[in-house]
Amino acid sequence: MISEKDRLKKEKQKKREERSKKFWSSFLFTENGKPKSSFFLYTFCLSAVFVVLYIAAFHFIVDWLAPVTESWPVFLGNLFGSLSCSAVGIVAGWLLHRWFRDKRLIFGTYIWLAVYVIASVITMAIMLSGTDSMSVFLVFALWFAFIPVTLGLIFFFLLFRRDYKPVNKEEEPEWKKYVNRR
Repeated sequence: MISEKDRLKKEKQKKREERSKKFWSSFLFTENGKPKSSFFLYTFCLSAVFVVLYIAAFHFIVDWLAPVTESWPVFLGNLFGSLSCSAVGIVAGWLLHRWFRDKRLIFGTYIWLAVYVIASVITMAIMLSGTDSMSVFLVFALWFAFIPVTLGLIFFFLLFRRDYKPVNKEEEPEWKKYVNRR
């Protein structure tokens, strides 16, 4: 006989598997070749664009700011560089937010970026366990990942709350008038 503890354990495992399957299936396509969840797909692709944008911003801005901030204390120089690169990402995201009709996209993109940061910190914690290098990595992650992503999350969450208007299910979108002809 199966004990109550084993039964509960199996039920939890089954629920986890169902949630996992539901999540990963949202990236698959339907029979018609359309994505099941365009939101996941668009935000994922935009997050890759923003990763490249931030890498380029840090590459160029740090080089440009080095002569200006070399006489400053290290903390202030790093903070100024991090905030400058954050501003580049926020301005690019704000322009896209204004351009896109779906006001969730940029906020969803920053959620993906936060997931990447958390995953990289966990991975590095596992790889660097038992060494003194973890503290150096955390300082690096603070300046180059936590600050830009946190500022972007806060800014775009506030924009999302201000601009997002849920679609009324009773009203048909404008594009459906031209697609469903009978």
